[in-house]
Amino acid sequence: MPKALSTFAIAEILQVDPGSVANWIDRGLLKAYRTPGGHRRVNVDDLLAFLREHRMPVPPQLQDGPVRVLVVDDEPQVTKLVARAIRSAHPEYEVVEAHDGFQAGTMVATLKPDCVLVDLRMPGINGYEVCRMIKSRPDTQHAEVIAMTAYPSSDGEQKVIDYGARACLNKPLDIHTLVEHVETALSDK
Repeated sequence: MPKALSTFAIAEILQVDPGSVANWIDRGLLKAYRTPGGHRRVNVDDLLAFLREHRMPVPPQLQDGPVRVLVVDDEPQVTKLVARAIRSAHPEYEVVEAHDGFQAGTMVATLKPDCVLVDLRMPGINGYEVCRMIKSRPDTQHAEVIAMTAYPSSDGEQKVIDYGARACLNKPLDIHTLVEHVETALSDK
């Protein structure tokens, strides 16, 4: 994939009219520059930022590598169960596990996962803080966060949603529902 794309290449990738791409650029929604010949070019990173900001799906040809899912829970049997269910439904996903909030923060910073499933109650750095950290950093805020809790409460659910999570699932987990949430989160990206 080239580092910069023409308006026509973007239109083909996104399956939109080239005039729409030109409009986005003219309105300042999509960052672009002009070549010495006067042609518009858009850096791939700027196009990705535009797609995420406008909640448009990122076409596969613009994705750098495998879809990455991080599962965070202080109970290893839970992370293994969830990771196995996701891998079973989507063997093409890269699924990694963390067992505390500190380890999750390190893995989020290095792996830049597309989706993070995080338990709310963990010793040390809890799931609320993990979610807040992910959504507060420009390089990780694109990640979709799905919270999990064995202690459901409307206050707790609202708090994690306010921090940027898209959903809060109750334990014991319905694995089928969990996988559907992950699929929806990733298809919305």
